[in-house]
Amino acid sequence: MKAVLAAILTLASGFAGAQDPKRVAAIWDAANERISKQVDIWFEDGEFPMTIQLLRVQVDLYPDDYDVATNLGWMLENIEEWELAREAYASYRKANPREVDAALPEAEFMFRRKKYEEVLRLLGKVNDKAHPNAFRILAHSYERLNRLSESQKVWKRYISLAPKDLTAVKNLERVEKKLAAQKGALSIRR
Repeated sequence: MKAVLAAILTLASGFAGAQDPKRVAAIWDAANERISKQVDIWFEDGEFPMTIQLLRVQVDLYPDDYDVATNLGWMLENIEEWELAREAYASYRKANPREVDAALPEAEFMFRRKKYEEVLRLLGKVNDKAHPNAFRILAHSYERLNRLSESQKVWKRYISLAPKDLTAVKNLERVEKKLAAQKGALSIRR
């Protein structure tokens, strides 16, 4: 597939003229627009294998495109190709190491699969500029692993960044009640 893409790029560059990058960019934009329309048509028709193939072409063309990468992963999940879906998300993460949320699609996938330790591995050092879902998924994963103090820390950190997120405040309150109950149970045992 990459050889075909290289040939197309070579032809497009040759026909457009190497000295006119705007024209080459316009050709690629038109090609990508057409590919996107065909993806939609095949998806609507239930032609999932062909949809996935075109999404793979788009990922090869645009490895830094979050939407294309997550569309591919989502389609692979739809046909229950779990390992291929994870590979798609992991490839996006690896191809975009400077992107703050590059690990988020893979972490969301692992969260849905109830692989909470993997979520911690992927998001453990969440950046303050990360998408709110990175904080939410990380805090919930800690909670599901009964690591309540870590969950509490993540919720507090997130709420300091987004104090108007009332759902996060409620989640923090729930975690703190669980922590208090644990402390109460420990003091009774002593």
